[in-house]
Amino acid sequence: MHDILSQEEIDLLIQAATASKADEEDYLEEEGQDVLYDFSKPNKFSKEHIRGLQRIFEQFSRTYAGLMSAKLRNRLELKVHSIEQLTFGDFVRSLPNPSVLSVLSVEPLEGNVVVQLTPDIAFLLHDRLCGGNGELIERTRGLTDIEIAVLRRQVISVFCSLLRDAWQDVRDINFELEYIESNPQFLQVASDRDVIALVTLEFELNGLQDMVSICLPYRTLEPVMKDLTQARMFESLKRPDPARVEQLKKRVRSAVLPVEVELGQTTVSVQDLLELEVGDVIPLQKRRNETLDVKIGSLTKFKGTPGKLGSRLGVVITSICESQGVQNDE
Repeated sequence: MHDILSQEEIDLLIQAATASKADEEDYLEEEGQDVLYDFSKPNKFSKEHIRGLQRIFEQFSRTYAGLMSAKLRNRLELKVHSIEQLTFGDFVRSLPNPSVLSVLSVEPLEGNVVVQLTPDIAFLLHDRLCGGNGELIERTRGLTDIEIAVLRRQVISVFCSLLRDAWQDVRDINFELEYIESNPQFLQVASDRDVIALVTLEFELNGLQDMVSICLPYRTLEPVMKDLTQARMFESLKRPDPARVEQLKKRVRSAVLPVEVELGQTTVSVQDLLELEVGDVIPLQKRRNETLDVKIGSLTKFKGTPGKLGSRLGVVITSICESQGVQNDE
């Protein structure tokens, strides 16, 4: 009877047997013992390298999401989901066919970087950029030449430009699109056994949740690996150049914004609109002594009264609206 285990002892045995391999390796590292190493899948990227890539692509994701949200007139969310290392062959075998595979050059480095979009993401972006509501197609197919041209100019070019900015703290790298491929088996970027860092980004737009994959071969990044650690990257941070700050201020001040003065609003029937003739008067829902709305874009920023400046019509600003974030589109 003494050989029968209690329920607590059984639970402890099951817990020990099902412990993950990762936990075991972490324990061995803490104890200073040897850890098993798989030579068929060597670890080229250290934890410091992974953290450096994490920082780069978190910055890139925030910038790209903000810029594309303005371009698409719809909220786009992009954030880093995971960064892992695996072989190029495993990466290719995990891709669906067809995919939208953008092969980028990385001057002055040798080799290429691959950005993979799913067809759902590509068609959704294309539809929004062409004025659609962002509806998905029911069946998966390859992209047409027109669709590729739109994505190349409006999506991939922005992707390359912001990647270049995100890598500036490490090295000046010029990302340029070389070609777009739809079949993963035709990728000739690296050999099957080459180690890559796979950056996976969570993409969300108009109800679609999907993944964007970025393949970074170790052979391509090897010349800049010593600069990829966070210590070196933070050493490169310095105060902004005052001349460049002043230049940015001048550009902001010279930016052109639409300014409109709304005289009033009214509602007429289509029949009345068709019968309008020269000399007819349309009454507005605003009195002569009321102030007018002065809009910057779609926002009412000021109140003013109409007047004349010489031979030109104008408006005199009388007050500044407090609720500057409220849109007046009704």
